[in-house]
Amino acid sequence: MAKILFIDDDTNTLELMGKISQILGHQAITCPQADLAVQYALQDHPDLIMVDINMQEFNGFDVVRQLRQYITQSETPILILSASDPNEDTNQALAAGASGYLPKPLTIDGLNQVLEKYNHIHSH
Repeated sequence: MAKILFIDDDTNTLELMGKISQILGHQAITCPQADLAVQYALQDHPDLIMVDINMQEFNGFDVVRQLRQYITQSETPILILSASDPNEDTNQALAAGASGYLPKPLTIDGLNQVLEKYNHIHSH
């Protein structure tokens, strides 16, 4: 079972992500405020972090940069979630320190593919 931290200021999206994680047999930790992302990550030690790009207080790229001050690529993959143009967002996400990009809305298949790609996180 993987522990996945979702950072998004949309509570409906967080609820959906939590349900998808549960269906796949994983634990979801939901963080509704970008300014609490580092605190949640250091407190809960997730196996995977997913950050929405478009939040009111911060953009997801800034959140990734903050998280990467404390968490290395090898420790925890961080993925950017966005409904925007993947070509533009992917390059910015990688430059900010993200491990990759995932289109929104998140689907069961989409999350499952990510978990398979980062298969080392299944071991927790």
